[in-house]
Amino acid sequence: MNFFKKLFGKKTGSSNGANQGRANFSGVYSTEHFNERYNEFSLEKDMLDGCLKMIEGYFIDNQIERIIEGPVNHPANLDQVDQSGFGFVLYCQAFELSEGEATMFLAFAFSDYLITKYGFKLYKDQKPDHPLRGMTLKYDKDGVVLSLYPFEYTVKVLKGNETFSALEEKLKANLKELPKVDELLKNFGIGGDK
Repeated sequence: MNFFKKLFGKKTGSSNGANQGRANFSGVYSTEHFNERYNEFSLEKDMLDGCLKMIEGYFIDNQIERIIEGPVNHPANLDQVDQSGFGFVLYCQAFELSEGEATMFLAFAFSDYLITKYGFKLYKDQKPDHPLRGMTLKYDKDGVVLSLYPFEYTVKVLKGNETFSALEEKLKANLKELPKVDELLKNFGIGGDK
């Protein structure tokens, strides 16, 4: 069985803030259900290179020095692309690209960073719960899976509600505290002592 935790969702638990920023457990899925719903998706090298070149071009054309020299898709650099200069969306529109394409460039770049640094895998969701969740990143640790939605999160970043750096900090904290499968099963009254 695969066990899913969503990094973003309604926070539950005590109101004293002890669970603030922690991932929430969302359910138990069978491997069969997972395989029916999700197809692994690879970022094509040419497509990813194009995304990264657009981001590099933004820094060059706006004469902005990157906070982190490399990689260009480091969360701090992606935040700069959103917050410094005249904005990545306007930059892309100057090349006759849509806001959706600009969003996808950043989502792909951030996805590649999480895949490379943390070992996430990218999937296409065949039955997304929300229109912005067709693309999902999953991190599996011994059957406990953490899910992220890069396109949806990038939309939040571009609207000024989040930052890529903040997500990475939440991610680091949650990866350290992923529960064991047995603990989750016990909480759901499945197997073991109740």
